[in-house]
Amino acid sequence: MPAEPSNEARSLTIAKFDKALHDRSAFSCGFPPIDNFLKSSLSDQVRDGMVTAWLATADVDRAVLGFYTLGAMAVRSNLGPKAWQRARVPDVPVIYIRAVAVHEGMQGRGLGTALVIDAITRCATIAEQMGAAAIVLDVLQHDHFERRWKFYADLGFQSLQDPDNPTRVYISMADVRSTLAQK
Repeated sequence: MPAEPSNEARSLTIAKFDKALHDRSAFSCGFPPIDNFLKSSLSDQVRDGMVTAWLATADVDRAVLGFYTLGAMAVRSNLGPKAWQRARVPDVPVIYIRAVAVHEGMQGRGLGTALVIDAITRCATIAEQMGAAAIVLDVLQHDHFERRWKFYADLGFQSLQDPDNPTRVYISMADVRSTLAQK
């Protein structure tokens, strides 16, 4: 009997959350609050329209290897780039990546990058349908914070300079569109 292909050799699928198709039971990213969110709260938050979720699986295996969630959000216009302040509105609409997580066994293999790029691409499509000036996320303050901060900075995210949330970062939709147009 041939050996089962490694996770790297399997093709990954990122698909919209479907309770019947995604087995979340064995997922662990190493941070219990995120694991509990995926296993206990995600279905309710999707049902209530708080987030949409996109989950990564390998081949036909239903086990979740990683995921991200998207939701609507507004940030104060005095945060971020000067263009937001010139708009003379109190709040700026953005798309919020609430969570990005990768199963411990898949960390360091490119899945996190694939998930964030998928999220950014999806956000660009959403922004064509509604106003959204940027994509915002909060960098998790847990083990390996500096590595996480660098990961998002390398993808083009920069600090929102929010004194109430110093780990909040953003990438402008203009930068996203420019980057996607180059590909």
